[in-house]
Amino acid sequence: MNLKKFAIRGIVILAICVALCMFFSGTVRTITTPKVRLTTAKRGKLEERVELACKPAFPEVDEIAFPLDDENTLTIIKVNTREGYTVKEGDVLVEAKVANFEQQRKSAQEAYDSASEALMTLENKNRGIRVNKRDEAYADAFFALRDARRTAVALELSMEAQLSREGLERVDAGYPEGASDALRQMIDSWREAAAAQKAAQAALDDASRYTVPDDVWSYITEQREQQEKKAEAEAQLRKLVALNDQAKTIAAPHDGYVAAIEVKEGDVYDGSKALLTITKEGVLPTLRADTSNLTRVVSEGMTASLNPDSYDAIDTQVVAVGTDADGKKYADIQLTEQLIKARGSVFSMMQEETTMTLIYRAREATSLLPTSAVRGSGDDRYVYVTEQNTAAFGGNTLRIHKMEVGVAGEYGGTTSIKEDISYYTIAYGEDRAIGDGDAVMEYLK
Repeated sequence: MNLKKFAIRGIVILAICVALCMFFSGTVRTITTPKVRLTTAKRGKLEERVELACKPAFPEVDEIAFPLDDENTLTIIKVNTREGYTVKEGDVLVEAKVANFEQQRKSAQEAYDSASEALMTLENKNRGIRVNKRDEAYADAFFALRDARRTAVALELSMEAQLSREGLERVDAGYPEGASDALRQMIDSWREAAAAQKAAQAALDDASRYTVPDDVWSYITEQREQQEKKAEAEAQLRKLVALNDQAKTIAAPHDGYVAAIEVKEGDVYDGSKALLTITKEGVLPTLRADTSNLTRVVSEGMTASLNPDSYDAIDTQVVAVGTDADGKKYADIQLTEQLIKARGSVFSMMQEETTMTLIYRAREATSLLPTSAVRGSGDDRYVYVTEQNTAAFGGNTLRIHKMEVGVAGEYGGTTSIKEDISYYTIAYGEDRAIGDGDAVMEYLK
């Protein structure tokens, strides 16, 4: 009986010892084995993002000017818009007036009145003079030749000046070799005027067979002189009033956005430049970003996004790249009505920069891993892949092996691997140093 109890007690003690050995051996292995995290590569295109500060730019614009001759200038009274504002066809953008309008109108009116009075006086003094048709025909031919000569001489002087500018000489027929279109037009105009002068001279020669009495000729020439002065003053008055009326309401020729305003209230404007510029009809501004400091090449068609990770993200694209007058590289991003609405208006975008995210996407799909799972540097890059081994008496052992890989790119904590390793399990994030062939354990979190 005592022997039986002794045997049972021994068996129990042995079981306890085995259990304790198994427990402590597992504990020791757990304590001494490195812990790692496991991951697998995903197939996809590496995406890299760069934030760009942008402001509206206006690559395609129409100039709004007010043509003036050398005799007149405008005084700017009011500018009714600002850069970045939306304008509609017919909106009055600038209000102006002809400089010294009242003085000029008074002077022209006085010239008109003076010529009218001189004509009345002339008619009263020469009531007894009779002008017949032959007298009128001679006078018409005489003054026609005079006007033809004036026109031909003026056109000839302009043509000669243009010939000199282009380093060419006059030819009897055709055009000098290398003549510009402008010079060709001048040559044509002068030749037409010279032909008209020749015809006028022939008409006067024909009319000269009849002699006009001196008193009649004196009356005719003075009458024509005063009539010309009266007509000139009247034309000046009409032109001046019409010009001033037009200057009061300088309007937008079509819908658009104001790109630049070149004048301000009180300025004197001579017509040599634009008053302002607006976008071409149907053309929106762009968002321009300075890309001079980017190491990446920006190209047309690249995706740009406002708030890319938000539910209300707005995607657009790069529509042009180039270099500005200061030698800085830039990228123009397409500005859409949706973007304008999101930012308030083009005007508000001109006051505060808009941050757009430029997105680089690889052309081909690769294996994507957390950057912390890819080891080494330069061209010597590798990962630890895991291998599951079954022990002889049960249980599994996890071992790691070094695998060399090629890196295509890295951005934002993600690394692009050239090889397809999506079917491997990768060990990383170890709690202590590990090496090729080591046994490891997975974190149980």
